[in-house]
Amino acid sequence: MRKSSVLFVTTLSTLSTLGVGLLGPVYPIFIINRFSASAVDLGILYAIFCLTTAFFKVLAGKLVDNFGKSMVFFIGVVFGAVCSLSYIFALDMTQLYLIEFFYGLSYALQRPALLALMFDASNTCNRGLFLGMFESIYDFTEAFAAVFSVIIVSRFGFEPLFLMCSGCQATTGILILRAENKPFLRH
Repeated sequence: MRKSSVLFVTTLSTLSTLGVGLLGPVYPIFIINRFSASAVDLGILYAIFCLTTAFFKVLAGKLVDNFGKSMVFFIGVVFGAVCSLSYIFALDMTQLYLIEFFYGLSYALQRPALLALMFDASNTCNRGLFLGMFESIYDFTEAFAAVFSVIIVSRFGFEPLFLMCSGCQATTGILILRAENKPFLRH
């Protein structure tokens, strides 16, 4: 396990996790406050995200095999950055349903590509340790995001949070493009 590969994949994962994780704790509040949505609406929005993700992850895995993990991951984080910004401009529930569909597609593209990157960055001797470490960092990032998002929204509102989420996703995309010559990123 090369330290530079592990650090790079961990950085990508942390940034992309922040891009999505900052939304999670405050998203229902945003939907209820801005759109006077019901609990049913929240459930439908979440179901759209989950079903889209579940349906497209298999296809995304095949895309990783055919086009490479860095390209598929890049497309996923770009979709994620655009979706995060889209919340600022959403005017009604129909637009939110579309955003959730594309956010689910974004996550579906990111996850198999990120898993392939993790697998390639680890070695067979310590793969379980690396994957456990990776998952712990993911959970720590989610916990941090939960607290941080509440602070941002309570002090500055939702728009700065959406900009931060988009920025995390965009930064992830820039990093993956800049590092495309790394051996573990190659097809």
